[in-house]
Amino acid sequence: MTEIRSAPTGADPRRWWVLAVMSVGTLLVFLDDTVVNTALPRISVDLDASTSALQWVIDAYVLVLAGLLLLCGSIGDRYGRKRMMTIGLVVFGLAAAGAALADSTGVLITMRALQGLGAALVLPATLSIVVSVFPREERAKAIAVWTAVGGLGIALGPVAGGSLIDAAGWSAAFWLFIPLVVAALVGMTVVPESRDPRRIGLDVPGAILGTAGLTLLVYGIIRGGEVGWDKGAVLGSFAAAAVLLVAFAIVEARASAPMLPLRFLRERDLAGAVLLIGVVLFAMFVTFFFLTQYFQIVQGRSALEAGVLLVAPAVGMVVGSGLAGKLIHTAGPRVLTLSMVVVVVVPLVVLTGITETTTSAWLIFGLLGLFGLGAGLGMPAMTDTVMAAVPERDAGVGSALNDFSRQLGGALGVAVIGSVVNDAYRSNLADHAGALDPGTVHAASQGVGIASRVAAGLPPGGAAALTRAANEAYVDAITRGFALSTAVLLAALAVAVTMIPRSMRTAQAEAVDDGEHQALSFVVVADENGIAVLSFAGFGDGEVCHPKAHTRISAMTIVPVGPVLMSKSSASAAQRSDSRYAVASSPGQ
Repeated sequence: MTEIRSAPTGADPRRWWVLAVMSVGTLLVFLDDTVVNTALPRISVDLDASTSALQWVIDAYVLVLAGLLLLCGSIGDRYGRKRMMTIGLVVFGLAAAGAALADSTGVLITMRALQGLGAALVLPATLSIVVSVFPREERAKAIAVWTAVGGLGIALGPVAGGSLIDAAGWSAAFWLFIPLVVAALVGMTVVPESRDPRRIGLDVPGAILGTAGLTLLVYGIIRGGEVGWDKGAVLGSFAAAAVLLVAFAIVEARASAPMLPLRFLRERDLAGAVLLIGVVLFAMFVTFFFLTQYFQIVQGRSALEAGVLLVAPAVGMVVGSGLAGKLIHTAGPRVLTLSMVVVVVVPLVVLTGITETTTSAWLIFGLLGLFGLGAGLGMPAMTDTVMAAVPERDAGVGSALNDFSRQLGGALGVAVIGSVVNDAYRSNLADHAGALDPGTVHAASQGVGIASRVAAGLPPGGAAALTRAANEAYVDAITRGFALSTAVLLAALAVAVTMIPRSMRTAQAEAVDDGEHQALSFVVVADENGIAVLSFAGFGDGEVCHPKAHTRISAMTIVPVGPVLMSKSSASAAQRSDSRYAVASSPGQ
């Protein structure tokens, strides 16, 4: 029979092996974020795919993943994280094989959506399982490794994808996942099962409303960046998402076992870390998106050469994460996140000054290394802050919040900053076009990649003029994008200063039941005068109720009592205390 554990009573001897398996699962999901992009040009030719179809090859995965993260994290908490991750790996692997064998864009897009479902089951489980097997004092180091592997996956995607696609065609970008899935499934044999010990069922109304609302929100963001923010479908998606998410909040506030306990969002450190993760990914992810096109289209590098340049942030992230794992206990989350913002802003400021299409690749390589170093310093601290602020039984939900903020921030950054860059590119191209035919300029204004294809059909003189104008217009446009990313990150300094704690939590957040009454266990402790005080398990750190009635018993006697029920109105009288015990009276009981 499978052992069910809600929390380790000691250090699990298998924990580092478990971390290795979780790292493979994390690598799968983050690798997919970038490796498939390198296959799009080949897919376009081999499957005769339209621009819209190519967008959906990417969007179908992102939309399903982001929309289902919270639901899948909750399902893992309630029905078993190992079980859900195993199912997710199987789904992901079968969908990857189906994508590799696809003979039409419709089949490929369907398989990509199924990959998103598998990834949504895998990703929250990886981090929540790490939390369940590592004691609090080692958890920050484990999370630093988890973060570094995720960054490695993002950066290595273009390298792995570029080399395999050049050798074996676009389907290799999907066959790549099969050995990784097999390795993870074999490794799952050493992973212990963990789940919420309450054995509660799924919050069905919350699951439906929350999943539908988040999916429509992400859909609106993705489509807004592609077709414009004033389109009816985009505005309708945002309106429907707002209605559904408000309804979700109302339902969750009244539910006895909500999918997302709203009290989590009232924890300043959790809310600040989730917000900051989203803001940082908003500014950073789109930068890699711009630079990939700059390397390949403007500078004429191959996909493999561009991928090698993008290894720099992976190296930086590994170094930064290693430093963060050692420094978080002494420097604290606030110092590390502030350091992250400062280190990342420096290369962004330099990139805003790029004015040449021939800028040295080595300069950009070094700047991207700083990007990775900064992210490695701050991301583990923010992730640890999120995971420590939720009870271990809700680790899947905490992990889903962490992961969703990454996905939402990245998607929003590509959509918003991408729109700014696209508008600037069109305007700049008109200024640089000179005597070029207006029809040609209009066609090229759809994007710098399209401009290169338009140029291929022109006479040599016209092709050179259009290529030069498009490249200069694009470089001018992306520097505006870098400037906007810099401004967003500077604004993130305020979040880091006001919402990220100076010191990491030394203990995991305690579980508190939702509903009108909370079941709290306590003991009676007498002082030297025989005056009893009551110590409750279940209040937040340092929250107490002062005694209003005293019972004299033998000095220093400890009498186990409980559990008892305390109404929310009684608990709301809590005040702050630095005493060793949380003391409370029992009025109305």
